[in-house]
Amino acid sequence: MSRRTTFTLPGRDGHALAQLTKSGELLLTSSVTGVDPATGDLSPEPERQFEGAFHNLERLLERAGVGPDDIGLITVNIPGQDFRPYINKPWLALFPDEDNRPARKTNQYPLPGGQLVQLQAFGIAGRRRQRLEIPGWSHRDPLPAGCRIGDLIFSSVVTAQQPGTGNQAEDAKAQMDQAFKNVETLLAQAGAASDHLLHMYVFLRDRADQPALIDVWLERFPAGGDRPARKTIFYDELKGRSSAVQVQFVAVAGQGRRRNFEIPGVGHHDPIPMACALGPVLWSSGISGRPVGDDSAKGVTEQSAFAFSSLRELMTQAGGTIDDVALLTIMVKDYADQPAIMAEWRRMFPDESSQPARHTMALGAPGNNLVQLHVVATVPA
Repeated sequence: MSRRTTFTLPGRDGHALAQLTKSGELLLTSSVTGVDPATGDLSPEPERQFEGAFHNLERLLERAGVGPDDIGLITVNIPGQDFRPYINKPWLALFPDEDNRPARKTNQYPLPGGQLVQLQAFGIAGRRRQRLEIPGWSHRDPLPAGCRIGDLIFSSVVTAQQPGTGNQAEDAKAQMDQAFKNVETLLAQAGAASDHLLHMYVFLRDRADQPALIDVWLERFPAGGDRPARKTIFYDELKGRSSAVQVQFVAVAGQGRRRNFEIPGVGHHDPIPMACALGPVLWSSGISGRPVGDDSAKGVTEQSAFAFSSLRELMTQAGGTIDDVALLTIMVKDYADQPAIMAEWRRMFPDESSQPARHTMALGAPGNNLVQLHVVATVPA
């Protein structure tokens, strides 16, 4: 029996425009767009799309019996830098109190079907939000460096600028050292430490910077079996810039030691686990559509079958089942591959009334991978 509770925002003819899943205390949404629920239309005007997306998010929260105060992180996905100016107006309308805002991360990558914005929200029902800052370091936009809500700690994007001076080293490894120091400072503000890190996104300017990341990673997390999950993205937004790295993290305080999980016969090139759990919350690294070292030509149908089979095995290794999956992020090379991927989705989650939240993004599927899965779940602690 599924342990998920699903709430939907209905659109025209009853079609669900967005979904919020409750799993334990966790709140996670699917992609929330600016489609008008009454007409099914998507305005070509950016300002209307952004206002519509934030309004749809608010209505979805209401249908789930929660509100903006229950959110710890908003991810804003846009197709390019030109759309950043449209974020803050609806953001401030939804979160007017500067001392009580969630963390926020903006990602840039192609969006499908004329969409100019997609939102995702992560939170905990009924818990008070605590603003977190790095002394001497701040964002230009009206958002905190991070927040703690319940035992969950979410960061906004964390960069390599030195607190107090705003200076940034030229060397990529020195930048990564500083970015991780900033992460540690932010965690300390929440009463936590690096041992409480559950998952990290690391955005790199160039593949040539990856060896430096691995060096810093092993310095920070030397013990195999006790590392956060991680997703590394070679990020076009950083190309040509002096900044080599950005990071964004999720941590869990007060829930004991990290537990790492692996899938037999499937792994990563980097020294990261397939998934990490702290207490009941599990967050995975990328679950690939092919085993490590397998460079044979495989189509999206075969890769999707492998990835979803690996997902099932991961949940078994973690002591759970697919009924414990709360959110599945599907990274693709091409949105045209979605029909084959969705065929596997429907086989794994046939009950439309009790599916996990889902978000599909054309960002971060590496190499010859046509599909990569990232899971958030609640599992036995």
